[in-house]
Amino acid sequence: MSARPADRGFALLVVLWTLVLVSLVATQVTASGRGAVQVASNLRGAAVLEAAADGAVHEAIFHALDPSEQGWRADGRMRRLPMPGGELTVQLRNEAGKLNPNVASPELMAALLRQFGLDVSSATRLAAAIADWRFAGAEARPLGAKAPAYRAAGRDYGPPNAPFESIGELGAVLGMTPSLLERLAPHLTVFYDGDPDPGVASREVLQALRLAFGAQELAPAPRSATPTVTITATANRADGTRFTRRAMVRIGEGVGGRAYRIHAWDRGPE
Repeated sequence: MSARPADRGFALLVVLWTLVLVSLVATQVTASGRGAVQVASNLRGAAVLEAAADGAVHEAIFHALDPSEQGWRADGRMRRLPMPGGELTVQLRNEAGKLNPNVASPELMAALLRQFGLDVSSATRLAAAIADWRFAGAEARPLGAKAPAYRAAGRDYGPPNAPFESIGELGAVLGMTPSLLERLAPHLTVFYDGDPDPGVASREVLQALRLAFGAQELAPAPRSATPTVTITATANRADGTRFTRRAMVRIGEGVGGRAYRIHAWDRGPE
């Protein structure tokens, strides 16, 4: 017995809907596969950039250890190195040119803060709060801030009465703002215990030294045999993607048989 026209039409409709469903599934699988491939490609690209930046830091350390004229000095100069599909930029800065909030006087710290737009009163108050953060004792200095001032400001913490362990810790000091710390941080260090060396200091630090000490001519500090340098390496690809590695390295210390020691290893600002 032959199928009725209605039965044949229903069978055709089922076939068509099945084809549509299969096409939708195939499209979804293809799209998911393309997405996964793209994600994998992006991850691979990011890993390549990170590895290139890390390699540039180690190359910079190698050249910084070279005592000859060909060695790299921590002079802030931007050096460019080739890499497949882009280039690397490497910069070495001497930490001796920066101000250490653990040893700087409140007057010098206030002078530096004034270089970033703070008036005399605000700079003096914040510098006193920074000093109170690191000095032991419950009594605040004039214009400073100890635990009661933090409680009054709604903070659930107070000064630890201990040295700053990182520059980022200054963000917790009463009166410090994220935007101010972002501008201030490149001129600060916790890895150099002397006064800033005018010979390698930034313009802002030089101005602060002149303002605090009242001298136009500042003698360079004696050069350390084991300088600490900040190495910033950025891997740049032609498509605009990049990765920055920032390391703090003491050169020539000879710890554990090595000629250098890495103090910090962070992802730098993009």
